[in-house]
Amino acid sequence: MRPGRGSVSLNWREIALIISELPLEGSALQAVVQHDFTALSWHFYHREAGRWTLYTEVASPHARLHLLSKPIKEKTAKLQRFIQFARARLIGSRVTAVYQYPYDRLVRLTLDNHGTPLFLFIRLYSGSGANIIVTDEEFVILDLLLRRPRRNEVSGAPFDAGEERSEEGKPFSIRHRTDGSFNRQIEEEYTRQSTTADLDGLLTAVRTKAERDIDRIRASIVRQTHTLNAAADHERLRLHADLLSANAHLLGDNMSEVELVDWNTGEPVTITLDSRLKGREQVQRAYERYQKAKGAAEHAQGELARLKEELENRTLQLQGLLEPWEDRASWIEALKRASDEPGDAPVAQKSPGLVIQSGAFTLLVGRNAKENDELLRHHTRGNDWWVHTRDYSGGYVFIKDIRSKSVPLDVLLDAATLAIHYSKARSAAKAELYYTQVKYLRRAKGGKQGLVLPTQEKNLSVVLDEGRLRRLLLTHDDL
Repeated sequence: MRPGRGSVSLNWREIALIISELPLEGSALQAVVQHDFTALSWHFYHREAGRWTLYTEVASPHARLHLLSKPIKEKTAKLQRFIQFARARLIGSRVTAVYQYPYDRLVRLTLDNHGTPLFLFIRLYSGSGANIIVTDEEFVILDLLLRRPRRNEVSGAPFDAGEERSEEGKPFSIRHRTDGSFNRQIEEEYTRQSTTADLDGLLTAVRTKAERDIDRIRASIVRQTHTLNAAADHERLRLHADLLSANAHLLGDNMSEVELVDWNTGEPVTITLDSRLKGREQVQRAYERYQKAKGAAEHAQGELARLKEELENRTLQLQGLLEPWEDRASWIEALKRASDEPGDAPVAQKSPGLVIQSGAFTLLVGRNAKENDELLRHHTRGNDWWVHTRDYSGGYVFIKDIRSKSVPLDVLLDAATLAIHYSKARSAAKAELYYTQVKYLRRAKGGKQGLVLPTQEKNLSVVLDEGRLRRLLLTHDDL
């Protein structure tokens, strides 16, 4: 998590103190990394100080620069224009002079890029004046972080630093000092205060996205329920088709209805016909209507089961994300992944079912007979491990083998937890399972799709751990 988002911006006195502690003069620029549109890390090397990093943030209420003691992993997914320029024209430059404009938050670094003089301006304002600008020795802008056409801050325009300021009316003071480096103090202060603000923002984003998805699933459940109710009379349609078939001799051409006796109740029943059809064609049409309604009902039932399972999983995932984890760093990373909108980081699904990481091991999870069979046929090898509930039908969980590594108990418990969750044993607090390697499975002759008979299996008794389940479900991309 990058620093920021939680304190007032630095004033000119604090900037001066920070600069006085930095080994800028004599440092060579080795790399530049852009974390977002306003934040960059500048990696320098100094003959005496060694490698060090300067962090800058402009155009935010927390504009600042300071030494960065901990590297930031975040970077923009796509190289921005200014970064491309900086890497092409600034890398290898040496800082020959540092100047801060009087009573101002404007800093100028003089760079020598193998004999070519350049100026790097860092203007640490919190409003529209904030920017990072590179000019030539004639102060003509070569490139800049933020284009400001209204201020005439565009490539090729002359750079105007503005009139020098005076101290009158601006009694700025340095915030309360702690022992040690002021750079470290500022870094820790912004990082500490930003953690809460950024975390609150992530939690809000995750909750909003998840609740939107949950609402979508609930709306789909309502639609499928309506479809199921509309097709629920398919048995009545079958009865009508059977009655028409048995009484086909009574059907004339272009009849709009016929009254027959329901052989189940002995009561008369009126069946509506298609007046455009001839006698026996009515029978075929009646069976077609029955098959269509039956198919719609079966599809709606399947979709309802899938949607209800998805709703339960999403709800579990959301609960697991909103509750603090012991590993705070992993929690924040999980929140960031969950807050990404679809398409931000597409992940190709290389196998059916779920692909879940458990430590160094990969778990392949089949949630139904079709996925079980596909995984077994095309995505597993003999030394992989198979885990399944005993006495309950359900999904297969495969633990992909890692050569020369035995499967830890924790990984086995993860696999068992998923096997229970995707089986008819999920409502039980405890379940019996067995596991063996794929090479000891054989298909049941004439059995149902995916059905296997294990040998050399080992038994496992597991109490379902909801916390473990939530953690596992968070590692795949449904949320």
